[in-house]
Amino acid sequence: MAQRLRKPIASPDAVAVSGTSPLAAVSQLAGVRIFDVGQGDAIAVLGNAYRERRPVLQLDYGGRERNPFALHTDVDDRMPVASGDVLMLSHWDEDHWCSASKGSSARDASWLVPRQLTSPRAVLFSASLDDIHCIPEQFVGQTLRYATQGDDYVLWQKIGYFPGAFAKAEDCNRSGVALAVVHRGVEGEEEAILLPGDAPFDAVSMFSWLAGRGVKLRGIVAFHHGAGTHWSDATRDLLRNWTTPGRLDVVFSCSQPSSYHHPDEDQYRALLPDANFQRTATARAQSMVQIDLLF
Repeated sequence: MAQRLRKPIASPDAVAVSGTSPLAAVSQLAGVRIFDVGQGDAIAVLGNAYRERRPVLQLDYGGRERNPFALHTDVDDRMPVASGDVLMLSHWDEDHWCSASKGSSARDASWLVPRQLTSPRAVLFSASLDDIHCIPEQFVGQTLRYATQGDDYVLWQKIGYFPGAFAKAEDCNRSGVALAVVHRGVEGEEEAILLPGDAPFDAVSMFSWLAGRGVKLRGIVAFHHGAGTHWSDATRDLLRNWTTPGRLDVVFSCSQPSSYHHPDEDQYRALLPDANFQRTATARAQSMVQIDLLF
């Protein structure tokens, strides 16, 4: 089988990755909003800023197969991104960025992305953005923090090197970015919502670190849209033994039907029998354009 043509993202490195925060005006994190984009991911971190709850950090802006956008303006209307807001990309698979090429507001965001080998189409799109920077390779494997004015924070991690072994094998899932949104409740206990993108859990060291610190598991946006592949014993042990705050939500961001046969819920249901499972495709059938997973 012929190999697909791959090219590197050529944007410059960010200068002040660890010293800046898009949450400086945010008093508290409220949760995350998972937009229905069909097969793909587009997730907004919700915060209380300027006395109102609003999206304060965007992760991914995709949606390709069976997306709900009849017009280009639908993208901006459903998934607003304010000019200058930070938009992070988990990786350069098209179902995680392609809606930005249809709408307009996401183009005015400040993009922070992994440098990867990817499709020529993705490279061409990245070159069309005025404000886009790559995460420097010196931060790979480190856990970085975006702090609010209060006790809440977002942790994130670039999990693999460019152009390391995973990149050469075209596995962008294992060289991309994963996030965790952490909120401190009124009792002082911390809860986390995990946003792994398409990365398998065993590739994200900060997830195990959070569990080891006693942070409770509040929610998961299932990795790789609920794919049944890339599960490991370490992943099963982590999820099986992670303490929850009494309610655990698992959201599958996927189309229905999906040519990729996502999601395979059996893995999650076997490990987390008491969790509340939701699909963006089901939300669409109920005339909802998003799922809010709140603390």
